[in-house]
Amino acid sequence: MDALDNAEMLLILQQSLTKKRVLLVDRHAPARDSLRIMLSALGVTMVHGAGSSAEVLRQVKANRFDIVLSDFILEDGRDGQQLLEELRHAHLIQLSTVYMIITGERHYSNVVSLAELAPDDYLIKPFTAEQLQGRLVRAVYKKHVLRRIYENVERGALQEALAACDRVIQQQPVFMYDALRFKGELLHSLGRTREAEEVYRRVLEGKVVPWAKMGLAMALRDRNALDEAEELATQVTTETPEFLAAYDFLASVHEAQGRLDDAQKALQQASEVSPNNTLRQRLVGDVAARNGDLLTAEKAYGKVLERHRGSSLKTVDDFANLSRVLVERGDMVASR
Repeated sequence: MDALDNAEMLLILQQSLTKKRVLLVDRHAPARDSLRIMLSALGVTMVHGAGSSAEVLRQVKANRFDIVLSDFILEDGRDGQQLLEELRHAHLIQLSTVYMIITGERHYSNVVSLAELAPDDYLIKPFTAEQLQGRLVRAVYKKHVLRRIYENVERGALQEALAACDRVIQQQPVFMYDALRFKGELLHSLGRTREAEEVYRRVLEGKVVPWAKMGLAMALRDRNALDEAEELATQVTTETPEFLAAYDFLASVHEAQGRLDDAQKALQQASEVSPNNTLRQRLVGDVAARNGDLLTAEKAYGKVLERHRGSSLKTVDDFANLSRVLVERGDMVASR
């Protein structure tokens, strides 16, 4: 990264860290204290801590964080990746927020890039303050390069966001694939399916990555090429089974084909890998209920409510869904 080799740029970025508000997420208070001391040595003083997912949700609603450092293993069985997915889906942190996962699992580096919503970076324990600073500086720089895209996306100015993508592609080749990914998603959301398809094919010509295959599959589905879309998504589930969004997509294709049993099977496969993802559990419940598989629907909706106990992410619909299934099963007492 040429810009980061420039001593002046490095100094500016390092100094900018001192102005960042940071959230530390770890179930162990001593671990949070250790990280706080490390950040303090780097001049970072606006540091908050959270020991549980529920506390994270409370904190992100009360404060705007520039950086979130989350341990991989959280207190309630979910992990830092799942927490990121919930925060992003619920728009509780901004695109410009640096989200970094800290883990002792060395194989995590092989999994992180496969995630639908990948963190900005990861740190393998143990690490030094200098290593932490280096990773943060690089993550902050990337956010700086992509900031116009983020700003325009978050204010709904999608045409301006597309123009910002093109500028990054032309001027910052190191971040070309990041900008192409945004461009494909933006074109897709604007209904410009053919153009989105061209973007994903361009990516795949130079770099075979799961997200590009899935983007192309979505474009094919939108123009009703369901068999081709199914083939691509199946390739992703076979080649990179950790890319769980592929199962969700495959389920949507099966549903469009009228194959509800296969849709439920795809969702349940993903749920077995990641049982604590409440968004997916809700989908399992919805499809199972339509399939008449009331026992599976009850279990799925029950897991959603269990995971969201004490959380702001629970909804009235979750209670209504479970009650409806219990009534259909004839369990009038439990449905009350």
